[in-house]
Amino acid sequence: MSNLLKNSYDKMEAIKGKRLAYLLLAVFVVFTIIGLSVGYLMSPKLSEDETPVQTYSGNLPKQEKTEASGKITYVNPEMYPMDEISYSLTDSSGKDIYLLSAKDNKLEISEGLYVKVVGTLSKLKDGKTPVLLVEEVIINNVSN
Repeated sequence: MSNLLKNSYDKMEAIKGKRLAYLLLAVFVVFTIIGLSVGYLMSPKLSEDETPVQTYSGNLPKQEKTEASGKITYVNPEMYPMDEISYSLTDSSGKDIYLLSAKDNKLEISEGLYVKVVGTLSKLKDGKTPVLLVEEVIINNVSN
């Protein structure tokens, strides 16, 4: 096997000048013909329309924004271990209005302040307890 490779290598090394140019031209023409024929055969497969994506044509229920006012108070997160709830909105008498959840630190910053919160209502993982997913916190001014 090694003699075959050595002999082939020696023959390729011996090709020089015009013979080398003709050999390279022949290889170029052969591979161009192969490439064009493969492209011609693949073209009909690529020109067919793809299957359209199924889109939901009905109206999606849009979650309504809910507004509530009160004081943001800290709640022990161990009371709701699966949901990571740490804050609630309470009225002036201390009664809980909503449990609060947010994607960022806006509840931590406004803890203990009287605010108006805007967000969408959802349920905890137990499926019963409502929680307000807070999107916006508006701090009430002392003069209000």
